[in-house]
Amino acid sequence: MLARSANLCRTAYSARLRQCLWTVGARPAVFALSQQQPRSLYSSSPEDPAKPASEIKKTLVLPPSYADTVRRLLRRFLPQYQSLAIGKVVYEACSTYPDFKEFWVDDCQLPETFQTWFSTTSLYVWMAMVRIRADPNAKYYNQGLVDCFFRDAEKKMRASGIKSSRIVNDTLKDLVSSFKGTVMSLDEGFARSDAVLAAAIWRNLVPADDNILQIERIVRYTRRQIQRLDQCAIDDLTAGGFAFEKIEP
Repeated sequence: MLARSANLCRTAYSARLRQCLWTVGARPAVFALSQQQPRSLYSSSPEDPAKPASEIKKTLVLPPSYADTVRRLLRRFLPQYQSLAIGKVVYEACSTYPDFKEFWVDDCQLPETFQTWFSTTSLYVWMAMVRIRADPNAKYYNQGLVDCFFRDAEKKMRASGIKSSRIVNDTLKDLVSSFKGTVMSLDEGFARSDAVLAAAIWRNLVPADDNILQIERIVRYTRRQIQRLDQCAIDDLTAGGFAFEKIEP
């Protein structure tokens, strides 16, 4: 009895469904729906224009844990990759000081030689290093600065006519030792007193007894330039936004 009632219900439902689908009013609606469904996904009609591929922006969003890890890695390794570029910019400002011929050669009566250039440039490189030491990434930036300094020294030696790589390498080793001694002497003088700083300048830059007045000018100049650099933001310094003043009489 129950099975017969179920069969009758299914038959009546199927007949009613066919009648609804094949009526005049419902047939166009079904046809229109079948035509519109694919167009709603792929149509390039004005109502739904397709964007060109160049305008589609793909954004990669990392999970917060991954993003924090990437930031930590960049903060750790990025200064190492930037050190050479920053050192080059800072060294350009250190190597273009305006007083080499006018003061160091004429007033201090130093010979216009490679050794004089290296000694005087060491002073300006050291002053920049003193300021950079206040930055957390100082060891990378100062290393890049010193590397550029010695690359320039090697270039000047080869430009002077020295062709032997052995002579160039031996000379660079001596210059490295000399530069380390100069930095240590100037650091001690800067931390202790003007008298100690004057002694360091006399031993490393102006080794002449008749230049006492010039050494006093250099001490005042060094203090004043380090004070100026201390007022310069580290971002401006590493971007080359500074210049050394002329040595006043």
